[in-house]
Amino acid sequence: MRQEEACVLHVAAVQDPNALRALSRTTQVIAAMGVGQVLLALDQGPAMDGTWAAALAVEVRPLRCAGLSLARRIRVLQAELSRLLRERTPCAVHLHGIVPFLVGPRALKGAAMHGRVLCSPNRMHFGPPWAAGLLGRLVQSQLARFDYAPIAASVMEAQVLSKLLNRAAEVLPPPVSEPFFAVARHESAQPSILAEGAGDEAVDVVTRLCVLLNGRHPRVQILWLGATGPRAAAQLAAATVALPDALDEARRAHALAHAWLYLEMSARDAPALGVAQAMAAGVPCLVSDVPGHRALIHHGETGFVCTSERDLVEKVVFLLRNRAERRRIGEAARAEAGRRFTERDYQRALLRAYGFASDTRRPEVRVLVAN
Repeated sequence: MRQEEACVLHVAAVQDPNALRALSRTTQVIAAMGVGQVLLALDQGPAMDGTWAAALAVEVRPLRCAGLSLARRIRVLQAELSRLLRERTPCAVHLHGIVPFLVGPRALKGAAMHGRVLCSPNRMHFGPPWAAGLLGRLVQSQLARFDYAPIAASVMEAQVLSKLLNRAAEVLPPPVSEPFFAVARHESAQPSILAEGAGDEAVDVVTRLCVLLNGRHPRVQILWLGATGPRAAAQLAAATVALPDALDEARRAHALAHAWLYLEMSARDAPALGVAQAMAAGVPCLVSDVPGHRALIHHGETGFVCTSERDLVEKVVFLLRNRAERRRIGEAARAEAGRRFTERDYQRALLRAYGFASDTRRPEVRVLVAN
């Protein structure tokens, strides 16, 4: 007879680089505790090649699910779970993304395991209310015998998941790495604004702002850091908004250190990491009035929550003209980020969601297994 140690099982559809980035952070936190991990990779695509496969601190087991219906994906996952449970004893199962959220609970329903189940569908919309209600009741019934919990990356997402699954969702704070806290603040000689956001409306707002501030003579440099399609890229370029190449963390921290202001525009909820990084670098932030931003920014103290485009323009002009106010807000933002958004804060919240009481102890599942 032998004693088997705990492991964490991840189920993810690994085609989206953004989802892989979040999964990489999660697996590295768990790996630092010395806990073994296995990833059942649904629909493995090119994103898992090379660098990403190495960055995930897990044993990867790819499943052949591409093109299959949800029912057949469930059967494939059930079969792999049966094999895995003969070898390992998961203390937690984390369903990453919408496809694992849809197929995972049904595949787990008859599984001979009793670990905690974490759900991260990364969605804020599940169709009309009647459809979301049916889905919520179905998932709850399938997970009823487990200790399950939703994990969200924003306040709005947490509200949706809490209602859907009838469980309080754990909101993970944005994990800001050390380069953003360590970079020395030094504003560029020419006024500069870093901007990003989600959707066409954000591009439209930044375009109009650039035209308004610069007129016929370039006075304020605006750099767009967000994603762009061909139409948005052409629109921004026509307004003389700069489109730098993708920045790694070190280069992004350096750019923020020299920026006068940072803008994050979104009509709905938006990822919080960009705002948190700007706060950590000491940049005054101006953000749209959505729940995720209101949870980050103390209006008038660590930045401004702008209720309209006119409000945004007024606040931008005010800050560009007042160096002392930029410095006051930037310093307050940096101090706030240091209290709330360090990687340590992220690790504690993640481990709490997993049910690990401490990040200094290695959890073990003591199960007698016949040799």
